[in-house]
Amino acid sequence: MMKLIMFDIDGTLTATNNVDTECYAGAMAEYLGRPIDTEWAQYRHVTDSGIAAEIFEKHGRRVSEIALVRDRFVRRIAEALGASPEHCGQIGGATEFLKALRARPDVRISLATGGWAASAKAKLDHAGINVDGLEFASADDAESRIDIMKICRTRVMAREPSIDKVIYVGDGLWDAQAARELGWSFVGIGVGEHAARLSEHGARAVFEDYSDQPALMRALVGEP
Repeated sequence: MMKLIMFDIDGTLTATNNVDTECYAGAMAEYLGRPIDTEWAQYRHVTDSGIAAEIFEKHGRRVSEIALVRDRFVRRIAEALGASPEHCGQIGGATEFLKALRARPDVRISLATGGWAASAKAKLDHAGINVDGLEFASADDAESRIDIMKICRTRVMAREPSIDKVIYVGDGLWDAQAARELGWSFVGIGVGEHAARLSEHGARAVFEDYSDQPALMRALVGEP
């Protein structure tokens, strides 16, 4: 049995939710000349491209202009990480756990993020997380998180058609919802009240970070 374990990035592998929100809202405000609402759960698609498309529709802007906001956002991320490296660390134990998964012959791993590719890869690089050789899908590929995840699976299966189960690892309630709609298993990354909410939304297990490798392996691949 070959399993595909697919990871979100912000808040799941990198501790970057705060800087991401700050830079995204700043890029949007710079371009639109007004602030945006950062209660992300209210948007139809909680992805960089999906949120931008909905906001642009609301304000009568052309969708073709979204690339200009994306470029501003990527620039702001680069500047923020250069000025304050502490804004982008990795979730504890992420590198070691990915290495352990890569060593398994019965597992393939990939990345499916609601962020734009350039900013996501910049954050991974800054956090010291090596994703060379992994299939990757992002908000550059689709507006819907579900579509992004499906595209990522398709890319993996083009190389590994024997995949028969997909497990998504994420930190957002929208991650849990997308996995549920796709019929995939979901494992959450979160703490406190948020961890409880991930469980309520169908997470088979929730972890604060990746430090407990044996427990994570049990949750993801079913081994003691």
